[in-house]
Amino acid sequence: MNDQIFKFLLFFASFQLLLGLEQDTLGYGNVKIGEKCERDRNCIPNSYCRAQKTCLCEQYFSPTLDNSMCIASAGLNCANDFECNTMANAACRQGVCACKDSYILDINNSSNCVIKPLIVGDRCQRTDECQDMFGRAMCINERCECISSYHFVNETGKCIQTRYLYHTCSNDYECKGYDTFSILECKKNECVCKEGTCSKGSIVTVFGILVIPILLLI
Repeated sequence: MNDQIFKFLLFFASFQLLLGLEQDTLGYGNVKIGEKCERDRNCIPNSYCRAQKTCLCEQYFSPTLDNSMCIASAGLNCANDFECNTMANAACRQGVCACKDSYILDINNSSNCVIKPLIVGDRCQRTDECQDMFGRAMCINERCECISSYHFVNETGKCIQTRYLYHTCSNDYECKGYDTFSILECKKNECVCKEGTCSKGSIVTVFGILVIPILLLI
């Protein structure tokens, strides 16, 4: 009789041990973010059951659109890139998850990194993104644009001050005509028309003031 009791107790203890190991291995449930819970183990990974008895993502984790996962966000402590792999376009930088080179954090989603603007006309979120890349530029209608009297040049990757006809210059790319007919170049440190490009208009100066070309009737 004692042997049977001992065997039963041993079996029960083994069953409890296995159950406990299984719970420790799982450590979480399938209750989504925003849904009701009783304890932390009810919630999906990287979340907890807050005081209001609803699941909430832990710090430096953000819910997916369907609230079924909590994914890494910028600032999460990490040891390698794999720990940041649920964050779009991110890597482990100096022990925290951060955007990869050539990417910047999405201001609307801390788990998403979007590509930085590379040329004028690229999408932007804030004016400082455009200024960092191009200098004298602004974010207008979610696109980087050079400010007035500046234009973008590929040679420098920046917005430079526009030099019009007869303005001083150092390079051809500084010079820009007032219209599509005028193609300027820099000669002897002065912006002048390339041969044959200003023939459809008349460009004069009066007391040193530039007059915009007037199209001639031919």
